[in-house]
Amino acid sequence: MSDKSASYASHSLVPVLLAFCACFVDVVCIIGLFHTFTAFISGTLVVLCVEVFHQSENALLKVFVLAMFLAATLFWYVVVTQLVRREKVAIRHLFALEACIVAAFMLVAGLGDPSGAGPLAPVTLVAVGLSTIAMSLQNVIMLTILNHHVPTTMMTGNSLKLVLGLADYFAHPESRTGSRMIVIYQMLVISAFAVGGLLASFLFSYLGFWILGVPVAVLLLLAVLPAAFEGLDYEQAMRNNDTPAATG
Repeated sequence: MSDKSASYASHSLVPVLLAFCACFVDVVCIIGLFHTFTAFISGTLVVLCVEVFHQSENALLKVFVLAMFLAATLFWYVVVTQLVRREKVAIRHLFALEACIVAAFMLVAGLGDPSGAGPLAPVTLVAVGLSTIAMSLQNVIMLTILNHHVPTTMMTGNSLKLVLGLADYFAHPESRTGSRMIVIYQMLVISAFAVGGLLASFLFSYLGFWILGVPVAVLLLLAVLPAAFEGLDYEQAMRNNDTPAATG
């Protein structure tokens, strides 16, 4: 891992901001792209199971998302791991690339009309495809470079770690400092995820797909201002805590 990538890995606010972006994008997709999840891909699978028998006209779009997610994830994994291994790319470049893809999604959906065009219209497929490609890149970043950090596109594991951290805080007084840091950090990530979703839901009624400028700005901020996000040393807290945290 390059020095810059290692620097990002120590910035505990990076996953917090990525969680904000993930839920923001997913809420936009749910509202504007026929109840599609592109970050939390399990959500798309659940909706597909419902729509196969109850809203079959939208089901093919979910199949498209699943196929696109698998193909894009494979592509990004191969490319990113090779580039990182050869030290040909810094993580800030990947955040900038993700921002560009989300911006392209915003332009396609904002200038077109996916909701009016229908679930299988070209503008809808291009828009949801771009969103899926962007979110699969974020998942690969978390898997390959920031793999010791918490998940940012789903909160099940983070919620479990929060509960276990609270249990450890009361059950093991000798390690309360570490447990407290874990609880605070998980609350930050989960809260950022929720805030991103709530903000997207509120703003979409007024600005439509153009609100995707918010996650674009956050991702660009991550790309150009890495030193701004040094904060809680969550990993140190994990090392100080006697009880291992659950995996996401």
